[in-house]
Amino acid sequence: MIKGILFDLGYTLEKPETGDWMLTKKFYSYYPKEVLQALDKEVLHNALRKASFPLAQDHKINTREEEFIQFTKFYYDLISNIPSLSIDETIAKDIAQDRTYDYEKYVLFDSTMETLQTLKEQGYKLGVLSDTWPSTVNQLEYAGIAQYFDCFTYSFQYGVLKPHHLLYEDAIKKMQLSPDTLIFVDDLPKNLIGASAYGIHPVQSLQNPSIQQDASFPSINKPSDIFALLNHTKQE
Repeated sequence: MIKGILFDLGYTLEKPETGDWMLTKKFYSYYPKEVLQALDKEVLHNALRKASFPLAQDHKINTREEEFIQFTKFYYDLISNIPSLSIDETIAKDIAQDRTYDYEKYVLFDSTMETLQTLKEQGYKLGVLSDTWPSTVNQLEYAGIAQYFDCFTYSFQYGVLKPHHLLYEDAIKKMQLSPDTLIFVDDLPKNLIGASAYGIHPVQSLQNPSIQQDASFPSINKPSDIFALLNHTKQE
């Protein structure tokens, strides 16, 4: 019997306004999409890879101020690794300020709010298990959905990313439920495999346009589809 549901955030309950978590509207105001599209794809890919590496290696951060500093370096490094473009610290700080403090850059899916509210009314315990940064705490409050969750497990608290075992262990402990009574909804198969190792029931969200469906897992196309899965579970 399912008693609790853990949700990832990105491409599960919300999406980036621009379609990219890092390249925000503020970023595109300095570096328009058509400029980036004209670049050699390998050059852009390598620049993103090099700039992103420190975000994963130095991921344990405590405040939005630290996040701002980290993303200032990210944007400076990103553009510095593209020979045809230029950046200075003022521009990097402006983009990072927006990335850290503008909470409208993330958009809830149409059925997110209603789904969370109904799940709470039906007595399910809800939690967040997500790879993210400190600003997410404020962003969820701004979006009006923080109130529906009983607990939160964020990667930045431990300095590791899913599918690291510390995150699943923390989520299970905070939910105070047996893993076999929990569902975890995420878009990435590797994270669902990590949850399965703990006996948590995995469900793939198919809202990420860059991720293909993995037939190993039950799936949903939108947040409200979770109800059909729950009803099916009850009938088994």
